[in-house]
Amino acid sequence: MTRFLLAGAAALGMMTGVAMAQSSGHSSTTEETTTITPSVSPPWTTSGSITSARGATSDGDQTATSGSSSGDSSGTRTSTTITNTSYPLSGMITNTRTTTAISNGVATETVTTTYTYPASNLRAPEVKVATRTYAVGGK
Repeated sequence: MTRFLLAGAAALGMMTGVAMAQSSGHSSTTEETTTITPSVSPPWTTSGSITSARGATSDGDQTATSGSSSGDSSGTRTSTTITNTSYPLSGMITNTRTTTAISNGVATETVTTTYTYPASNLRAPEVKVATRTYAVGGK
């Protein structure tokens, strides 16, 4: 039994070494240094909430949504909503993540949508990202 364990460990080590050798020929490293000076006191979370919901349509499409929001002592308010929708007739699944951060009267909203197709489609997932910035209370 010990021979089998040692042989398995040796094989794992050799496979790991081979994978590292293969990936090391194609890697590059970029290093950047950023210095951040902290404020007098770091912000702390003052409030937060989490919600979730599910639904279905008559043709079988199913949706699940989850959201959370929080605020901190510096006045920054962040909310995130994640919606997953499955379409059984086509086999596609969409994942939409919307994050909105409001700080000093300016909101930055980022929407990331991932479209995942069934394996039989032989199509890689598609990711689309949209970002917008606007003044809170503005149009």
